[in-house]
Amino acid sequence: MIPQASSSSGVFARHITVIVLTAILIAGTALPGMAQLFGGFDVKKERELGDQFDHLVRSRMAVVEDPEIVDYITTLVSDIARHMPPQPWPIKVGVLRQNALNAFAGPAGHMFVFTGLIANMENEDELAAVIAHELAHVSQRHIAQKIEKAQLVGLAAMLGTLAGVFLGSEGGQALAYGSQAASQAAMLNYSREDEREADDVGFQYLSAAGYSPQGMVRSFEILKRKQWIMGSSFPGYLSTHPALTERIGYLEDRIATLKGKPLPKTDNSRFLRIRTLVRAGLMDEQISLAFYDGEQSGKSCLDKLGRGIALGRLNRVAEARQSFEQALACGGDDSLILREAGRFLFGVGDFDASAKYLQKVILLHPSDMVATFFYARILAEKGDLRHGIEYLERVSTSLPEDSEVRLTLGRMYGQAGDYFKAHLNLAYGALYSNNAGQAKFHQDKARALASSESDRRELDLFEASLKQRSRFW
Repeated sequence: MIPQASSSSGVFARHITVIVLTAILIAGTALPGMAQLFGGFDVKKERELGDQFDHLVRSRMAVVEDPEIVDYITTLVSDIARHMPPQPWPIKVGVLRQNALNAFAGPAGHMFVFTGLIANMENEDELAAVIAHELAHVSQRHIAQKIEKAQLVGLAAMLGTLAGVFLGSEGGQALAYGSQAASQAAMLNYSREDEREADDVGFQYLSAAGYSPQGMVRSFEILKRKQWIMGSSFPGYLSTHPALTERIGYLEDRIATLKGKPLPKTDNSRFLRIRTLVRAGLMDEQISLAFYDGEQSGKSCLDKLGRGIALGRLNRVAEARQSFEQALACGGDDSLILREAGRFLFGVGDFDASAKYLQKVILLHPSDMVATFFYARILAEKGDLRHGIEYLERVSTSLPEDSEVRLTLGRMYGQAGDYFKAHLNLAYGALYSNNAGQAKFHQDKARALASSESDRRELDLFEASLKQRSRFW
């Protein structure tokens, strides 16, 4: 659950630049009551494309499963999306573990936010502004029109062309074979007018949702300031059509027309908590620590927590323990601090102290699946497999696609002697970590052990999931 960052994350972010440059290009949803749009690209086809696109992204990219982070981003997107015109499908949200400053909306309302965007924004208004811009591309159907103009006919052709553009050498080229992806994708570029309209409509959504429109200006200023640092990881669509400087000036003129109207003040408390989790736990370890070693850091309880998380990931255990102790002394009733302290203590083998903090979190917030996950592991370590499995089944129900949860549950069932459920969960764990060989191995083991109709139904469900995801491996 929430895998540790590796030094290769920056390299992968460069591969993913192709997505950053173009993923936004397939946003779009059909207007209610119109089954047929632009000739051949109707609601049904977009829904099918959206579902396949979602599976494609999740099979190729690191998806964040921490409910604390995902629930926050989902709530933020929903707050803005309710000010869009009615859509024929809900907005489905995912958080991707990539350092690039980006968010994008795919077909049929599939929205993804990069951890790099969360980590680099200074407040919630700025994060909300980027999301509002993406949702404006959806409501204005910019790319739905361009898909039609590019004459991408049929689901396979659409997905193949877009996959070739998005994933490149990571595997998209195989899907795009024979689809003339390069030439057709060139037709999907946003125009100057599209970007201007997305800024304008996004500005309206942002204001209607109660966020300060200044957030859009500040977010673009941050992106402009970091452009030279990020190099090829900078989302190209934000530097062109039109240039950021021009867009900042236009938005400042829009804000000037609101003179005399007080701008709303956003409560940033939850944003700061989520940013701490992302900065400290999901960025490269050295980058994470750098956030908390600056002159302006270390002042708040969250800064002390963030430093403890970052130091723990670097195995600087004594320093990490000291930072966690400072965070607990500063805000010991904060469930997030208690949770992360318990998690750290579990990692260093202090199960009794870890259990004390995790139990308190579970009592305060029974829905905290991260605390429940680590508490279940403590129970198993102490030999109480029955209760450990009960707790972990709750986590698995809440986070069915978390590979670490499934792998841990599989190992617990193996220790308890239930080998069918052990291999089935290990198969799911391999599936969600995109390990084809292990998924197949444990699937075969589970099939050989299936002894009831219920077992066979569970295997059927797994095989359907395997078929859906493995097509993109």
